[in-house]
Amino acid sequence: MLQYIDYNQESTGPAIIAIPALGERKEMYEQLAKNLAKFRFIAVDLPGHNNCSSEDFSIENYTKDLMELLDQLSIRKAHFIGNSIGAWIIQSYSKSFPQSIHSLTLLDGGYYFSGDYEESEEETELPIVEKLEDLQEAISQQVESKERLSPFNKEWIKSYFLKNFFQADGVYIHHSKAKALNVLSKSILKNNYCLQQNTKLPVLLLLADQEPVSFKEDKIRSFLFSNTNATIKRIPDSYHLLPLTNSNLIATHIEKWLVSVTQ
Repeated sequence: MLQYIDYNQESTGPAIIAIPALGERKEMYEQLAKNLAKFRFIAVDLPGHNNCSSEDFSIENYTKDLMELLDQLSIRKAHFIGNSIGAWIIQSYSKSFPQSIHSLTLLDGGYYFSGDYEESEEETELPIVEKLEDLQEAISQQVESKERLSPFNKEWIKSYFLKNFFQADGVYIHHSKAKALNVLSKSILKNNYCLQQNTKLPVLLLLADQEPVSFKEDKIRSFLFSNTNATIKRIPDSYHLLPLTNSNLIATHIEKWLVSVTQ
């Protein structure tokens, strides 16, 4: 069974289904959901994340579970948002269940086939931290390196990242399972989940401008060739985990765009 948070339940607007980045939790969308209060906003954990009990980490099974969740919530169609690996996952979902999608919003991911640019990665190993102060210091250094973030954003992100770990047997352990991370990351290297032919499905791609990516312009040109109806926006002073680092700004772009494609 999928773990999810149903934000803005009182809203009478369209529903949004949001999928996190690899290694992150559904709570990464908390601020974005608040900024998109006109929409019912359902954020869903990835398999093997946030202490989820599932042992099937495949994208194919996950997308089936997403369709079942929509049925459970009596949602006939929804707008889908995905950050990083979530952007590939929602495209995989769209291929299997196109009838249930209004639009796709890709947050700094999903606009190229990873297998064309990257080699198979080594097995991911998750950190185990003995002391709370060491964990806090590592998180602080990571966040403070993002120089374009506001002081408020930095403190909120530090708090979020700290909750990515839980204490067990006297040490701090990451919420996700290493096997889940490896299965999911290797899946997008082996399988091209990107939309590969012109479609009438509205697609919005928001790009983080502070993240150097090899061959980014080539990837964008290829993406536009396959998605002639796509809209692309570069978010100033932004970083890869856009729902965490730039929720206010991306909410403005997303709301304006969603309104335009549903008129």
